[in-house]
Amino acid sequence: MKRFVSILLLVCSVQFAIGVFAQANNAVAQGQTVDAKTADKLRKAEVKKVLDDAKTNFKQNKNLDKTETAVRKLLVDSVNMRDKRLHATLIEALRKQYNQGNEKLYLKQKYDTAMLFLLARKIFVAAQELDSVEALPDAKGKVEFSHRKADAQLLMQLHGNLYTGGVFLLNHRKYADAVNCIDLYLQSPEWPLMEGGLKVDSLHRQHASYVSLVAGYRAENFASALKYEEDALKYRPRFETTLQYLTEIYHEQGNEKRYIELLQLGLDSFPTSRFFFSRLVDVYCNNGDFASALKVTSKTIEADSTALVPQIIHQTLLLNLSRYDECIAMGEKLLARNDSLADVNYNIALAYYNQTMGLDKGPANKRKENEKKLKCLYKKCRPYMERYRALEPDKKDRWRPVLYNIYLNLNMGKEFSEL
Repeated sequence: MKRFVSILLLVCSVQFAIGVFAQANNAVAQGQTVDAKTADKLRKAEVKKVLDDAKTNFKQNKNLDKTETAVRKLLVDSVNMRDKRLHATLIEALRKQYNQGNEKLYLKQKYDTAMLFLLARKIFVAAQELDSVEALPDAKGKVEFSHRKADAQLLMQLHGNLYTGGVFLLNHRKYADAVNCIDLYLQSPEWPLMEGGLKVDSLHRQHASYVSLVAGYRAENFASALKYEEDALKYRPRFETTLQYLTEIYHEQGNEKRYIELLQLGLDSFPTSRFFFSRLVDVYCNNGDFASALKVTSKTIEADSTALVPQIIHQTLLLNLSRYDECIAMGEKLLARNDSLADVNYNIALAYYNQTMGLDKGPANKRKENEKKLKCLYKKCRPYMERYRALEPDKKDRWRPVLYNIYLNLNMGKEFSEL
């Protein structure tokens, strides 16, 4: 009898709530104003219905995603935001979805693995939100954490999945999701909710920071990419790659000081790397700082004396610094290895040709001496520039003006007419 009465009261209660809900909705539909008291009854009725439906769905282990959606819709309301029951229900809906997905993967059934990691992240976010609500004093000024212990235990079980998920999502090009997972993995141990129960060892922290850097860069989210820069730089297995990503980011941001610092660090650590070498030389040359660029090429040549490119650039820098004798001497050594190096021939030719500048305007008493020097320099320049012409016939703007002056000053009529 008592059981019958209890069931009858429950049915009446639900019917009353539905009635209030229907009346309020009708009023809104008809454009009538709903007073605060009626609106509150409507809200409570809606909350009760969602919570009752959730209990049924949990028992049957179905419609869990619909329960999640319904609860989230209610939590948008500022009053509902403080309802611990809704937050706890959301966590349970997510937990059960996670368990279902985990079971499907275990049984090798069709399931999106990425979804499992995203559900783990959702659980962390929901648990943190509930803990924040519980941290608010009630009407009597009392604070009670009724869910913290159980939620903390749940998160401890799932914490490693945030790290695994971050790596998985990065490898599957879901960069924004990877960033979010790694961020929670690194931040959650500091939450009051965890009460110091979570620890991340240094190696996992460093690798997770590296994953965050790469994912953030590829998502074009530079703030996230740089968030754990210090720890990412400590991850030695990918140190060179880390430096490359960081230099690209700071270059994109226009932070030339940090850009140069990282390029220099990269070159010091990996002196044969073309990535750091070429960019550092470029930035110095673009700033007109050929002396610093020369130091870069010297370091690279010292690390690998067989590489031609750094030596050719080094010779070019010697030319730009008007260190003509050194430029010629280095060029001769390079041509002894390969006389078809066009730029080396051109640099030697210019090293001789540039020394002719101003000799025709010297004092009268040195005119003959200067004319002799001019002819000597033109004669020395000629074979290298002609060789360059043969190797690069289309680059007339480089060799034609020089050969024109040489043939003119050496009275080489035939060659001059041909030009």
